[in-house]
Amino acid sequence: MDRHRQYLVSDDKSNKSKKAKKEIQKEPWEIIKTDEGDLWFPFIKVPIEPQITAVVGANESGKSHLLTAIENAISGKYTGPDYKERTLSSRDFCRYSDRFLITADKSRIPDFVTEWSDVSPDECQQIQQFSEIPKTKEFDRFFLFRKNVNELIIYLPDTQDTQYPVKPSLLDKFQKILPGTRRLKNDIALPDSVPIQKIVEIITGKPKGTRYEYLSDGQRYKIRSLLDQFIENSGLLIKPPRTNISSSDSEDKKAEQLIKGLLKELEDPYELQEDNRKNQEDSVDLAYKMICTIAKISPEVIVELADAMAENDIGYTQALIDKINRQLAANLNFPKYWLQDSKFQIIVSAKDHNLEFSIVDRTGTRYSFEERSSGLKYFLSYFIQHRAYSSPDKTSEILLMDEPDTYLSNQAQQDLLKIFEEVANPKDGTTGSQVVYVTHSPFLIDKNHSERIRVLKKGTGYEGTQVVKSAANNRYEPLRSSLGSFVAETVYIGQCNIIVEGPVDQVLLAGAATHLLKEGASKRETLNLNEITIVPAGGTGNVPYMTYLARSRDTEQAAVVVLVDSDSDGNKARQELTEKQYGLQHTPLLKSEYVIQVGDLRTEGVKFPEKLQDPQVEDLIPLRISYLAACKYGENICGMTKRDIQDIKEEAIQAKLNAGITMFKAVDLCVESASKDKPKLQKLPFARTVIEIVEELRKTRSSEGNNSNNTDLEALNEFDKNFKILFRKLDERILKAETERTREKASEKVRGLEESFFNNYPTGVNKDDALGFLNKLEYIITYDTSFDAEEIKKGIEGIRTNYQLEINSTERIDRFENFKRDVKGLSYQGLAKSQKIAEEG
Repeated sequence: MDRHRQYLVSDDKSNKSKKAKKEIQKEPWEIIKTDEGDLWFPFIKVPIEPQITAVVGANESGKSHLLTAIENAISGKYTGPDYKERTLSSRDFCRYSDRFLITADKSRIPDFVTEWSDVSPDECQQIQQFSEIPKTKEFDRFFLFRKNVNELIIYLPDTQDTQYPVKPSLLDKFQKILPGTRRLKNDIALPDSVPIQKIVEIITGKPKGTRYEYLSDGQRYKIRSLLDQFIENSGLLIKPPRTNISSSDSEDKKAEQLIKGLLKELEDPYELQEDNRKNQEDSVDLAYKMICTIAKISPEVIVELADAMAENDIGYTQALIDKINRQLAANLNFPKYWLQDSKFQIIVSAKDHNLEFSIVDRTGTRYSFEERSSGLKYFLSYFIQHRAYSSPDKTSEILLMDEPDTYLSNQAQQDLLKIFEEVANPKDGTTGSQVVYVTHSPFLIDKNHSERIRVLKKGTGYEGTQVVKSAANNRYEPLRSSLGSFVAETVYIGQCNIIVEGPVDQVLLAGAATHLLKEGASKRETLNLNEITIVPAGGTGNVPYMTYLARSRDTEQAAVVVLVDSDSDGNKARQELTEKQYGLQHTPLLKSEYVIQVGDLRTEGVKFPEKLQDPQVEDLIPLRISYLAACKYGENICGMTKRDIQDIKEEAIQAKLNAGITMFKAVDLCVESASKDKPKLQKLPFARTVIEIVEELRKTRSSEGNNSNNTDLEALNEFDKNFKILFRKLDERILKAETERTREKASEKVRGLEESFFNNYPTGVNKDDALGFLNKLEYIITYDTSFDAEEIKKGIEGIRTNYQLEINSTERIDRFENFKRDVKGLSYQGLAKSQKIAEEG
């Protein structure tokens, strides 16, 4: 029972819309017996995925309440905003619930139902032992109804009208069978620095060291200031006692204030006031876990380091710090998750009595945490909490997160999805945890797994929270009102893009990629929709312009691969992309290898009809699937009668394909001829219907295997084969384009070479050596045609001329500091020019 699957059913809100539907089945736990008769209080049902569920909705739609409901349903307790455990009470009812009553005789506590699946035989026996379920009864799933906090009743699917109470005396033992819940804290961050004695106290379990070592930087500064005042006013502190005790001398008051000020700072080390004590302790605990748990630094080493710092043993302190940093680099592996910087490192240093944390980025520059975004610190917090956690007794758990996007940038949110994936599917063989998180950010939507999305909305009046069905249909359209943005069919250009002619191609590629991902296809045979942006150009004629936007307006060029049909418009687009010269550089937008036409797939193994001259993306869809989609489209969208649908014949579509007509046109003609109303297919909804058919066939194949309809199975296999061939082709080109994009830019090459040169010639250089250096610079960017490189080449030529380097080459350069400044400015010229061009449009 390691998966909390199917339904989380929250408290009995009065769902008027559900009551209005007479055909809705009344569940036994929804009936409340009273003196006035049976009352029906329908529950809100939220399906939960076995691995990861993203709960999306506008503000106040009930998202966070759902997490609380999960905790309440499992244990009768929940975690409050301060991460302290609360017991379920009547105040946990929604305020608009019919059961939110204040009279003592009618007051109730909310009820919850959960459905549990994947119950093992051993767990089945335990549940029978702890409840009144007969031992002869076999089951692998059950409904658990929680009433009045600690009253548990089990219902079995085949006998839902029968109640099997959990024995009150065995309630605690039964509770241990259920997975627990936990939360990653989203309001704590890794500290910039921490007194090392605070970490030693975690290790040893008791304070060690002087009170001064526990002080924060601010407190130590105040102490030093007070000591200066003590020295300046030493006469006040050591003068003989006054004989007139009642006198209120100002000097006595000043001496008293100095002493009280010093004592105040020492009495409250690390400024642990009550209102932020827990937060500070959690931050210190993060630092401890990063160093000792994740980096696997021996606790004894930390204690030795604290002693060395206290004794001001500089050499030994630095040796230990170097050892810690090597361990951090080896075991933290942070760049695996933080894709924004593959050379990111966390560095520990010792200062005063503190351990300070800083970072080194890809530029080699060292920054304090204060100089970087808060998003980095909070992402680090999630990362450390995840990596350092181990479940108690290896039992399964459910990870709950409430709006983890609060402090994170868009890219950091995408990186967080990788942590969620590892929590649910760990690679080290440990038991995974279910993940349920709520968000209102489009960047925390995993477009590879649309089935994981649950959209909540709030109805009017007493309708309460409602679940939007089929949230991922039509490429996430129901998310518009929830998120305020259209997250699937975005035209934003990313760092890695496939530009297609229009939304039809986008829907087919995205749908096929998601399908193949569920089928366990290799990375080369599908697309990661969180890393690759499929950009619809809005027509073949717009493809060159969209490519220009991605490729030619900035030094940081995006990786672009173009997919077009093999018709005349596609041929024209290919020619414009690969032959026409653009911009100041007068170069084509793309190399020919980065433009793929559908017809190119013939040589890769896709079998198009022999007479088909201009294959389109729709021609990758097998006939059988196109036929099934046409029938479904005709019924659901065109409103055709069953008799008319029977007149849509596969043989007729095949005949038109044999004549060289494209798949969509052939299907369209056959649908039109099947009804006197002459319905016309629309490409976009037809493409969506195709993906729906593929998903239906996938589920059938998964449940029935080879026993399913052979014709349908063969069609699905052909669909898989065709799109795997396409994705392999795209993957090959994307990998190459990405390699070129991430190759070291001209400005970075120049910067590295000039640093080395001026290290060798710090105070002066002769013209011959300077000329050789500039020639070398020019050589390494010879074949680079970016704005960056072109501007650097112009700058090099200007330096040659201005300093007359080819005249009297053995002489030293007169204005060496000016020469040095001009050379160092080369690496910035390309970026400045690129930004200017972008601003001018």
